Amino acid sequence: MRKVENRVTPYTMEFQPLVLKELALASDVSQGELAKVTGVSRTSMNLCFNKGYIPVTVEDFKGRVEAHLAQNQNAVKYLIEQGLKVTDIWKPCGVELRNVAPAGQSQRTAQGMLAKKPGLATGLPDQIVMKWEVEMISEDTKRHFKLFRNPFIADVEKSSDIYRSDEHRYIEAAMLDAAKHGGFLAIVGEVGSGKTTMRREVMEQLRKETNVMVIFPQIIDKSRVTASSICDAIILDLSEEKPRVKLEQKTRQVQRLLMDRSRAGYQACLIIEEAHDLNTQTLKYLKRFSELEDGYKKLLGIILIGQTELKNMFNESQHVEMREVIRRVQVAEIRGLNGNLKEYLKLKFKRVGGDIDKIMNDEAIEALRKRLTMNDARHKPVSHAYPLLVNNYVARAMNLACELGEVMITEEVVNGI
Repeated sequence: MRKVENRVTPYTMEFQPLVLKELALASDVSQGELAKVTGVSRTSMNLCFNKGYIPVTVEDFKGRVEAHLAQNQNAVKYLIEQGLKVTDIWKPCGVELRNVAPAGQSQRTAQGMLAKKPGLATGLPDQIVMKWEVEMISEDTKRHFKLFRNPFIADVEKSSDIYRSDEHRYIEAAMLDAAKHGGFLAIVGEVGSGKTTMRREVMEQLRKETNVMVIFPQIIDKSRVTASSICDAIILDLSEEKPRVKLEQKTRQVQRLLMDRSRAGYQACLIIEEAHDLNTQTLKYLKRFSELEDGYKKLLGIILIGQTELKNMFNESQHVEMREVIRRVQVAEIRGLNGNLKEYLKLKFKRVGGDIDKIMNDEAIEALRKRLTMNDARHKPVSHAYPLLVNNYVARAMNLACELGEVMITEEVVNGI
C-alpha cells in the first residue's frame, strides 16, 4: 500500500465505535440513511460508525449528521435518556458494540431472513445487512479505474458472459439431463447465487433442442399453484387447446397431450421458479406428474428452482409427510464462488475492458474470500460468496479505494469496508 502524507486512513485507525453507532442501533437509524444525508458512500459511513473516520472531502459532515438526528424523535429521545448532547455522538463508546444487532435489522435484511440465519451473527451485523443492497460504482470510481461501464450491471448479454465453475457446469448438465430424460430435480441456492441466470441459460439450450418442449408456469404467486393450474400450464404450453373445466377432464387432457408429443418424438419439461413458495400438497401432486409414463419412458421432466427453504422442505426428519416426494427428487445446491473468485471477477471486468490484476491484488481477493466465509450452526465454514454479494463487496471496495486515492484495491481496503 502506498503511503500518503498528512492523511489519516482507516487502515491506521483501530476499531473504536462512536456513540453515534450506539444511538443508531438504539434508534433504528441506518448507515444508508446517514450516508444519503451526507453524500458519502455507505462504506465511509460504516468506517465512521466503527472507527471514527470523518470524510475530509465532505463539507460540514458532522453538522449534517447532527442536523438529521435532531429531527429524529427516537434519536432525540435516546440523547435525553442518556443525558447527552448531540455533539457527544462523536465520542468513542467502547468495543462492546462489535456484535450488537441493529434494532430494525429484520426490516433491512433481504426478505427479513438474513438476521436469523446461523453463522451470520458474528462480525458486524450492520455491515452484513448492507451488503445485500446493490452498490452502484460512482462515475469518479469508474474514471479512477479507467472503466467505461459498471461490470456488474447488465452483465449477462450472451452465454459467454456467464461464469461457470465445475460445480455450475455439473448442475447445468443435471438440469439438461432431467429435462431430456424425465428426471425430477430441485435446484437450491441463496438469494443472488445465480439461479435465474442458470435457468435462463438452460431454457435457451433446451429451446435449441428441437425435441424438447419447455413448460414454464407464469403465475407470480407460487403459493397459489395447484394441480389444476399445473394442468393449465401444460395444456397451454403444449397445444392450442383450451383447458377443460373439471380437474379429472384436465388430467386426462394432459395425459393425452404428453402421450401424443412423446410418440411424435418430443420430450416435455416443466420448470417452476420460486419453488420454495410451493405448498406440500402441490409438491405431492408434482411427484405424481413425474410418474406419468409411456411404457418405460417418462413423459414429463420436472425442474424446481428455489431458495434454501426448498432444501429444508426436502428434509425427511422435518417433513415425514413428504417422504414419497423426498425419496424421488434429486437436490442440487448452488454454493459460493470461493476458490473461483478471481476467475469470476476476471470475466466480469474483461467484458468491460478492465483487467482484474490492475484493479484488485491477490491479497485483496483472499481477504474477500475470508470475509465471505462464515461458520454455520455446526461451526463448519460455509462460503457465502454468491455473485450478488461478491459484486456488492467489490463495488464498495472500488468506491472506497477511489475515495482514499488508492491505485488499486488492497487487503486493507477490503478489510475497511
